[in-house]
Amino acid sequence: MKAITTGERNTAVLPAIPNWKRKLKKSYFAYLLMLPSIVLTLIFSYLAMPGILVAFQDHNIFMGLWNSPWVGLKHINAVFEVPMMREAIFNTLMISMLTILVGFPAPIILALLMNELKIGLFKKSVQTLSYLPHFLSWIAVVGLTYSLLDLYGPINDLKMMMMGADAERSMFLSNQALFVPLLLLLSVWKEVGWGTIVYLAAITSIDPSLYEASKIDGANRFQQVVHITLPGLKTTAIILLIFTLGTLFSSNFELVYGMQNPFIDFPVISTVVFSSGIQQGNYSTAAAVGFVEGLVAFTLIIAANRIAKKVSQISIF
Repeated sequence: MKAITTGERNTAVLPAIPNWKRKLKKSYFAYLLMLPSIVLTLIFSYLAMPGILVAFQDHNIFMGLWNSPWVGLKHINAVFEVPMMREAIFNTLMISMLTILVGFPAPIILALLMNELKIGLFKKSVQTLSYLPHFLSWIAVVGLTYSLLDLYGPINDLKMMMMGADAERSMFLSNQALFVPLLLLLSVWKEVGWGTIVYLAAITSIDPSLYEASKIDGANRFQQVVHITLPGLKTTAIILLIFTLGTLFSSNFELVYGMQNPFIDFPVISTVVFSSGIQQGNYSTAAAVGFVEGLVAFTLIIAANRIAKKVSQISIF
């Protein structure tokens, strides 16, 4: 009979540690940092999901979610009968497409420019200043805009200084033609710096030897950006674009609603839902619009992902 050695005995007695436990023990601090985000996501994105049932009910807040009468697709069919909804859909699409066209390449360009800065202190200062607007609330941004563009604000004062005392002060905020450009300008200004973080991280992952080899071949900085940096950013940019297309039917409610005034007539989906749904107590209509928006966003993401996979072999799943 074969004797069991000490090593064999220990191997037989000690159970193998599961792989997930080893990973958890190795990176427990990273998971601990992720815990608040996970909890917030569970509460506001998953536990709130049963609320979508309101779209299929004549919801009564006193009867509750489970006792309100069910009406099927009544409110979803009635979404397009809401006053100004068609105009709101068109305006939302226009704002979203313009924001993507202007705002999507802006962080890429800024990241490329930041990457070319060689003075460390100046580069960090530029990065910090570009990130700061992201931490302002949209209401604060609207308040700053009103203060700057007021009839007797700094912009009008500067205009009077440049054009003379005989010039008339301008009511910028009551000019319908300036409303959309202002929305685009404020959106880009607030988020462009924050958007560069992902692209700067992607740039740092590019192999430095590629730049060294290109220098030996005589490539200048512009050629290095075109042939090395931009191809290195392609995967990141395509994935972010896929997610961005999912917001095509969404609009920045805080900014649009805050910038509106009696002189501006520019409804978007979110403001129409707020005025005709939330303010008037039509919660089922508001939930139906949200449900339709979610379906459209899901469809757009799936379609954009398939197109990107066929064209560039890059996809999110």
